[in-house]
Amino acid sequence: MHPPSKLSSVILYSVISAAFIGPGTITTAITAGATHQLQLLWAVALGTLGCLLLQETSARIVISSGLNLGQASQKCFGNTWGKYLMVLVGVTVMLGCAAYEAGNILGAVSGLNLLSEVNTRLLTIGIALAAFLVLWTNKRQVISWLMTVLVGLMGVAFFVLALQQPFSFTEVLAKAAVPSFPSGSALLILGLIGTTIVPYNIFLGSGISKGRTIPLMRIGLTVSVLIGGLITAAILIAGTSVQEFSSFPELAGSLREKLGPVGSLALGVGLFAAGFSSSITAPYASSIIASTVFGWEDQRRLRLVWGTVLLVGFLFGISGIKPIPVILTVQALNGLMLPLLVAVLIGVVNQRTVVSAHHLPGLLYNLLLLLMLGSVVLIGMNQVEKALIAMNVLSQNYFNVLVWCSGVLVFVMGGWVLKMRI
Repeated sequence: MHPPSKLSSVILYSVISAAFIGPGTITTAITAGATHQLQLLWAVALGTLGCLLLQETSARIVISSGLNLGQASQKCFGNTWGKYLMVLVGVTVMLGCAAYEAGNILGAVSGLNLLSEVNTRLLTIGIALAAFLVLWTNKRQVISWLMTVLVGLMGVAFFVLALQQPFSFTEVLAKAAVPSFPSGSALLILGLIGTTIVPYNIFLGSGISKGRTIPLMRIGLTVSVLIGGLITAAILIAGTSVQEFSSFPELAGSLREKLGPVGSLALGVGLFAAGFSSSITAPYASSIIASTVFGWEDQRRLRLVWGTVLLVGFLFGISGIKPIPVILTVQALNGLMLPLLVAVLIGVVNQRTVVSAHHLPGLLYNLLLLLMLGSVVLIGMNQVEKALIAMNVLSQNYFNVLVWCSGVLVFVMGGWVLKMRI
């Protein structure tokens, strides 16, 4: 058997970029581009770096300790608290996978609808069946290679659209490096960052890191996450070609008028690749989460988990029913779980009994983690707030209050980390 190589590591971690670029990411990025042109490109860059930081942290814990996140959490916080923490976070995140699976499947169908006139129900059945067959193989190598191909398709499709826009490389680079806050952009900024930092991706990245080495993990993760960030940036740039975004068919029509047939073709291919890849990675991640938090290794149990997530998505997709109350509730719960998961990661990676001394994070690394904690608290509380407003529990948003709350929590967490390391 050949030892792992840099290329195999990049292919393995391609599931990360495939997982965070779904129909939701495309919608958010195109909306940001249409509304504010390149002014929010920096938020994509920040979200990409944040994703890389948290993925590296979770993978570092698994590789250095030889434990999965659930076991490492129990060792850090005690068997009872550690287990309850991971079960609480894990089950909530798995519910999120199920709630959003219909959107993933229908996103792939929407892409194919832009390319053909095949019946939507037949396409929905075909996408779900194809995802089922890929997952049933239970071969990580097959899934990784397929994700590599789909990420490549997304990259080509959206770069074709981005390169047609009248921006110079220098202008794009400047907008990615210098933050700007146009009026009314706060929620879109949080959305762009939040769409790249998703809880199930953290479990997914740590789950596939077992048995790797830290240098190869860093190469694979860095390449995969940066490619994902570049594709997201390309989607945002493509979105600048329209003044507003209301639906994919309308966007395809606008792109066809401006760029010719290649415009709608590229959008269809990119949307299909994003939806289909996410319709596989969401159930796949749910099985990894179940293995992590419950310690399950039996393939029958794990197939039951990913099969349930896929089935829920398929049933809602084929029926046309939109479970809005369920999605809003799960969105609120996931908004609470993301900061909790990041706080757990910070605690575990700084625990000397879990992570070996030469893998403990330094001062700068911890400062970046605390900054990211503040960001995800803000993102998470914003998700909760949006869900409560949609359910008519709140009548307005309290953005300034959320900023203060995130600052206080970061300060408290920083004191805890300092106490652990002294």
